[in-house]
Amino acid sequence: MDTNESNGMGRASYTEEERRELIEEFNGAGLTQAAFCREWNINPKTLARWLRLERQEQEPAFYEVELRPDAAEPDEVRICLPNRIEVMVPVASPKELGAVLREAAGCLD
Repeated sequence: MDTNESNGMGRASYTEEERRELIEEFNGAGLTQAAFCREWNINPKTLARWLRLERQEQEPAFYEVELRPDAAEPDEVRICLPNRIEVMVPVASPKELGAVLREAAGCLD
């Protein structure tokens, strides 16, 4: 993909497909935004805007779960975020688990 194309005003122009491909490439590259932009000759503000818009498009998902009465109490909760970060939270009781989940839900506001 040639990222140096100009729309005649000195600015690169990208199709929606090119944007999606570049975001996917960035997500798998293991580079900082600055390093990725240097490598692909993309304006850092452009990539930051694309990533912000992508985050806004992704709706957080909560799933209702039902625990069996005979199920063992969980000793930890793993929260998997869209950016591939996983957070492991130890919990000692259902009450503590509820507090953790309420706190996490408050971060979405």
